[in-house]
Amino acid sequence: MDKTRVLNVSTIKPLAREAILEHVQGVSAIVTAEEHSRIGGLGSAVLEVLCRDRHAPVEMVAIRDSFGLSAADYTSLLNHFGLNAEAIEAAVKSLLS
Repeated sequence: MDKTRVLNVSTIKPLAREAILEHVQGVSAIVTAEEHSRIGGLGSAVLEVLCRDRHAPVEMVAIRDSFGLSAADYTSLLNHFGLNAEAIEAAVKSLLS
């Protein structure tokens, strides 16, 4: 049995509905990660797909509702908004604990 699964969702429209439903079968947690707002982004779209079915708990790693900002480099922006590997790891551990 897989310990983890990753589904690369390259577009929200059209959304890969069947692939999402296939990938969440039998999992203990679902984490979406995106460089977009939590509002109206990938996480919201995935929850719309799952809303009619029982599913594992979901956590969205994304930009919280806030104004944008400038930074010296891309990595600084990702870290500022909590869009890094540590944030994804924390979300997974939180759901599985």
